[in-house]
Amino acid sequence: MTLEKDLELYASSILDKYHMRKVDRKKIIRDAVMGTHELSALEVSILDIPFVQRLRGISQTALACLTYPSATHNRFGHSLGVSIMAYRMGRALGDEVDESTLLELKIAGLLHDIGHGPFSHASEEIIGELDDIKQALEKDARYSIEKPHEMIAYMILQTGSFKDFFEEVLKVYERTDVSLDNISEMIIGSMHDREKNQYKADIINGAFDADKLDYLTRDSYFTGIRMAIDIERILATQMIDPRKDKPRGIIVDIGGVHILEQIIFSKMLLYPSVYHHHKVRSALCMLKSVFEIIRDDNFLAGGLKFDKVSDFLRVNDCFLLTENGKPQEVAEQVRKINQRDLLKRALVISRKTLKKEEGFEDLLARRDRPQDLRDIAREMAQDKRLKNKCQFYDVWLDIPEDPRFPEPSQCWVKITDKSYERLDEFFPVTEWSSSFSVNKWKGFVFCPPEVQKTTDNIARNILGNLFNLELNDQATVLAKHASYAT
Repeated sequence: MTLEKDLELYASSILDKYHMRKVDRKKIIRDAVMGTHELSALEVSILDIPFVQRLRGISQTALACLTYPSATHNRFGHSLGVSIMAYRMGRALGDEVDESTLLELKIAGLLHDIGHGPFSHASEEIIGELDDIKQALEKDARYSIEKPHEMIAYMILQTGSFKDFFEEVLKVYERTDVSLDNISEMIIGSMHDREKNQYKADIINGAFDADKLDYLTRDSYFTGIRMAIDIERILATQMIDPRKDKPRGIIVDIGGVHILEQIIFSKMLLYPSVYHHHKVRSALCMLKSVFEIIRDDNFLAGGLKFDKVSDFLRVNDCFLLTENGKPQEVAEQVRKINQRDLLKRALVISRKTLKKEEGFEDLLARRDRPQDLRDIAREMAQDKRLKNKCQFYDVWLDIPEDPRFPEPSQCWVKITDKSYERLDEFFPVTEWSSSFSVNKWKGFVFCPPEVQKTTDNIARNILGNLFNLELNDQATVLAKHASYAT
């Protein structure tokens, strides 16, 4: 079944059971991060649809709450935040943005994340490996390989079922000036008429977009990692590119460059602190094992095989973390996650834990082939020294992707009325990325705590044989085996 057909059936199954109620007045929303904001009756009706309401049960930062207890914020709150920020960015552009466009921006913010599966980017890594996703990504260059959830959201909005539903909503509120095609294109960051409308996509999915401004602020707020981003300065220095030979995208005046640098620095800070924290990565691996067991043993969980995209869209985090009704092997993994009985580090792999770098780049290249990493972990788990002590699903070779910082190459800066440069021409993002890779990036071998030392030895041998990779004593010291203080 093609992805388009799968999502058409999914959308129709949801909307066939849903009866929209007309909202008779505007609503006031109070958000912990973005403050107080007003939603029109039409926007409230969009907010009420099942695709958006489902996001209440999808955590923004996956299982980071097991490390940062207050990081329990969800995609619903984030979507509201993006809607608010998109409106503010649009208003800051002045008379060039009319009321219809402002409404489209707000609706795009509300809908931009409806393509997320449970635990957000955690399940997206699994979804991205499905054949129908790969085929769809190959067919259309507008879609981001790194963010298949955007493509999924776009395709849901383009289904016949959703288009019919959206038209009925607009009729109820007597609006004829709102385009679902515009909203859909904003979400994937590519407008059909780039020469005229690219700024709309840039606000929702651009270099320094509403999505980034909200999630950086929201994730830092709820994890307790204090960061300050001067939103007002960004709004005051952004503008639509006035050059006749360029698409009308968002550019920034030279006076706002230091705030853009602040945003990139904040993003860089959150990776080692939150997204790549070893406990967060351990929990992510255990969550992946739930899907692996279902797939490998041909189990059903809630009647779903999780072999197509719509299966991931029909459930939320709570469904996955419920032990009842699941096969014993799956329930056992879920129990461990719920009780925070996490896998431990057997080895820490980084440029600072290498005896020599020979073979290291070859290991990093396997990130593009995640099945290769799982096969290496399976080889570790099948070693006779681990026989009857753990199973394949308990051993992981976790090699995270380096964080990407494409923003400087995507953003134009106005120096004077006649002089423009890309941000990366005077901002040292390459050096920053290199510094992160050398000083902050870490990979891990995870295993149950009772076999840390044994797995350490096995992993060293296998990585040495496969990649000629030698690790120093720090690779063990940093893993804090049972013989070290924890």
